[in-house]
Amino acid sequence: MKGCYCGMNHYFNPFNHEKLEVEYIEQGNVESLRTLLKERFPGRYGTLSDDPIRQEIYLAIVAITLATRAAIRGGVHPETAFYLSDTYIHRIDRCRDATEIIRLTVEAELRCASIVRELKAYSETERGNENENRHISHCKDYIFTHMHGKITVQEIASAIGLETNYLSTLFKKNEKKTLKAYITEEKVKLVKNLLTFSSYSYIEIATYLGFSSQSHMGMEFKKYTGMTPGEYRTKYMREDFIKDSVDDLSVI
Repeated sequence: MKGCYCGMNHYFNPFNHEKLEVEYIEQGNVESLRTLLKERFPGRYGTLSDDPIRQEIYLAIVAITLATRAAIRGGVHPETAFYLSDTYIHRIDRCRDATEIIRLTVEAELRCASIVRELKAYSETERGNENENRHISHCKDYIFTHMHGKITVQEIASAIGLETNYLSTLFKKNEKKTLKAYITEEKVKLVKNLLTFSSYSYIEIATYLGFSSQSHMGMEFKKYTGMTPGEYRTKYMREDFIKDSVDDLSVI
């Protein structure tokens, strides 16, 4: 991985250092990863190409591949991780400047860790309240593991051993929203993720997440975000992920 590059010398990271990088990505520990990537170690990378630019590109591919796998182990959906990997590798393949290749590689690693961190924070917020009613907790667990399909209140109630009306009343009392609204909100969050980090078509996303139709997904999405899926994808996929310009690493 690339945190210890200096000038035209290709210093290698010892195995323990590389292992730490992977662990920090898997944990979503962005700050520790950022610090680690700035450290330098003696030694040299093996020669993968006689062309110095191709050498950097090959090293970048190795680093991003390891980072992608670590992100998946950290909870990132494989489709999201692989799309991120493909996008960065494609951008790097077009580079003809070693410094830019290294910059993109570091950005890719930090972005992997950042996505894991966001997912873990979200999970802790949704599941981590120890005082939460255990029935509500079981209900949410069921929803999280069945997001890629149609979910009904009756189905959830049956799965956790409660009467449908009782579960609906209990959930609304605790969450200040209906169970149906909660399910829709969570699905919309996944739609946003897929619109930003995947190339799935709108109908594929709608089918994947159990919406009755593409228009139904679009209607619910606009209700919660104020934007159509097309507007959201245009804004966030192009500006936040696919753009060719490299953002300053401090914002990651």
